[in-house]
Amino acid sequence: MTLSEKVYCEIKRDLNSLAFSSNEFINENAMAERYGVSKAPVREALHRLCREGILISYPRKGYLIATLSEKEYKQIQHLRYVNECVVLEILAEKATKERILAILQSTAEETDVMRNTSFHQNLANATDNKVLAEIVEKLLGMVSRNLTLLYSLKKGISVVNYHKEITRALMEKDIDLAKAYLKKDLEI
Repeated sequence: MTLSEKVYCEIKRDLNSLAFSSNEFINENAMAERYGVSKAPVREALHRLCREGILISYPRKGYLIATLSEKEYKQIQHLRYVNECVVLEILAEKATKERILAILQSTAEETDVMRNTSFHQNLANATDNKVLAEIVEKLLGMVSRNLTLLYSLKKGISVVNYHKEITRALMEKDIDLAKAYLKKDLEI
């Protein structure tokens, strides 16, 4: 992993864990100091986050966190549903029960946003379809901060039951049931 990739992951983690407020300008100097690196890897990481729609660049001011309207959030969740249904179809056809169960066991035992994200990303990765996995990753990245905000407002929400049900339905090759639980999961 390159230094800019490492910085990218750290900034993204901090953005998604609400370490920065939505109206706080992020600048390269402060980020370089925060992560103990030069400005070059920070700049690369911030530009990547802009390309992904997570940050918005304001020349000579810095970067602001992109906020999604309720309509945009619902549109992204709809796109997630469409793409993740393809994931479920591929896995129902190709994946072994052991592989599907391993995804659940490695990611779904906690209810925080990062574990939720990992569950959905690991399902996509298990398809061995790189393009599909990248699409799912991009969509997840666009809503992760919003999901963190939502989970912090609604304490006690549990996505584990939906993940278990999605997994069980996949293992039973019941694609319609898996899609129904995916829909419930994405409606939280």
